Amino acid sequence: MPALPSSSPAQFVQGAPVLHVADVEATAAFYRDVLGFTSDFGDERYAVVWRDNSAIHFVRDSGHPSGVHLFQWVKDIDAYHREIVRRGAVVAMEPTDQPYGIREFVIRDVNGVAIVFARTSITAKTVRRATHRRRASSPW
Repeated sequence: MPALPSSSPAQFVQGAPVLHVADVEATAAFYRDVLGFTSDFGDERYAVVWRDNSAIHFVRDSGHPSGVHLFQWVKDIDAYHREIVRRGAVVAMEPTDQPYGIREFVIRDVNGVAIVFARTSITAKTVRRATHRRRASSPW
């Protein structure tokens, strides 16, 4: 996991994906109403939602996003899972401790885009164990 965001970054302040979606307003509403993001700008052509240091942009396009999924680091994965399930999120994968040292769960947004929410549980021992497993099972 990268370092937590800095209040005084050396250069990059934030990255944000721009998803091309058929219905910008419905997409922004899902991120606001179900995932708890804030939406302070948007119309039928373009919208921006954000929560803490995470921003996502939506632009109107004729199709649905493909070949992409989103990954969001969160501090308390289980609390966030409970929060969005109460708001109606359909969970594709329940919170799971992965052998590579991350606890994560997955949902799909209204466009079918998978969103992985995760928190790190990495320790030096976990990294050594996961690296060893990957090397031992690598087809390369």
